[in-house]
Amino acid sequence: MAAKHHRHVALTEALMKFVDTQVAEGRYASASEVVRAGLRVLIEQEETVACPAAKDS
Repeated sequence: MAAKHHRHVALTEALMKFVDTQVAEGRYASASEVVRAGLRVLIEQEETVACPAAKDS
């Protein structure tokens, strides 16, 4: 998926190592893919907190 918007983020050394490892191991093709995957998980968690009954149905 081509990025439509660009944003620069600052990561701790530990987070950079995690991202780099994910890409190096072939789990993701780029750092952007790792960040997008993490954001999707965060969105899912936030939706679960906002509406916990929706997950139980």
